[in-house]
Formats: sequence, structure tokens, C-alpha cells
Amino acid sequence: MAYNYLDLTNEVLARFNEVPLTSSTFNSSRGFQTQCKNAVNDALNYINQREFNWPFNHATETEVLVSGTARYTIPANAKTVDYETFRIVRDESLGTDGKPLRSMTYYEYLERYVDQEQKTDVGTIPSHVVRTLDNNFLLYPYPDKAYSLTYEYFLIPAQLSAATDSPTIPEHFRRVIADGATAYGYQYRGEANQYAINFDRFEKGITQMQSLVLNRHDYVRSTVIDRSSTFTQSKVI
Repeated sequence: MAYNYLDLTNEVLARFNEVPLTSSTFNSSRGFQTQCKNAVNDALNYINQREFNWPFNHATETEVLVSGTARYTIPANAKTVDYETFRIVRDESLGTDGKPLRSMTYYEYLERYVDQEQKTDVGTIPSHVVRTLDNNFLLYPYPDKAYSLTYEYFLIPAQLSAATDSPTIPEHFRRVIADGATAYGYQYRGEANQYAINFDRFEKGITQMQSLVLNRHDYVRSTVIDRSSTFTQSKVI
């Protein structure tokens, strides 16, 4: 069984005992078929909005910096950027080693370094990144060469459109998507009781997703030094 927009829509249609779509009829859907297509996207949107940083929406961006330019724009689909992940990429042709950038507040930048934007002789390898008030970023010092900068962020997934489009959500959670889309299908039909039953199942599925995907048990290594044996040996000697 495929895992794409067409297949998810047909899974919802089957729950309503409706005629399934095919790859050739998908774009010309009508009536409740179209509502089920919309319901799949509504369910995906709801899941993606329930958590700020679902791991399956993680992305990495690499940008080639412009000499003499301090301010840059984050990707249009970025929900949130992790400013602790900014780093300059190693580039032997530019004579640069890879290194992380330190985060600085915008107000500290304004107080201490903003005059760099009026100068033309302060460029070098950036050492700090600053989140600006318009949710983009700037660098200090500004680059004097076309260094490559890499950082990580969590994206806002695009709406499914083509029949072969697939969600960012892993396939083993397809039942949760179908439950949500089924709930929205009942809502479109005005069947409040069935909507409530299916939406409750949808919510429980999301809670299970959160438990499986977000609950991390980091390994902790003890750094305690057992000095008892050392003390005993020293007394024997």
C-alpha cells in the first residue's frame, strides 16, 4: 500500500463507503471526495501545529554568505530556527576551518557592534549570530568572503497537492492522520456525534505520537571518581 495523498484520501473515503479516487481522477474530484482531500490536509495541519518541533519536520540549511553583507533571511517555510546550531563550514579553498558561532542578543548587538553596518573594513570570518526582531538573522563580524554557513531549523510542511505527494509524518502514524481526516469528514457532513468520537480518537493518537517521538531518555554517564580504593592503596604503601 502506497503512502501518499491519493492513498490517504482513499483510506478516508473507504471509511465513509464512498467511491475511491484514482491517479487519473484525483485532480477532478468533486463533492465529498474533495472534502476528504481537504480533510487529509486539515488533519496534517492539526498534527503539525500540536508540537512546535516534531523531529520529522527537522531540516538543515546551508547558505553561501555574501562578502560585506551582515543581514540574512531564514527560509520561508521555517517555523523556528535553532540559533545554537549555526556554524561556518570548513573550506580549504578559503582557508577556513569549521567552527560554531556564538549566539548574541539583538540588543547587545545594537549597543556594541551595530556600527559595523556603516563600515567597509571590518569584515572577517563571523563569530556571532544574532536573531533580529523580524525573525531573521545577522552576523558579526560581517563576512569578507563567500563562506558557507549551516544551521538547523524546524519547517512548516507544505500542503499536499499532487496525488503522489507524501507527508513528512512517518508512515507508521498513518492511522492517526486517517482518524483526524475522518473526524473532519464527519464535521463537514454536520454529524456532531461521529465527529466527537473520531476527534477524540485522533487526539489520543497524537498523544501516543508525542510519547513515542518526543520522550527521549538521554544516556547519562557517571563521572564520580571512586577514591576509596586509591586511599586504601596509599595507606598500604
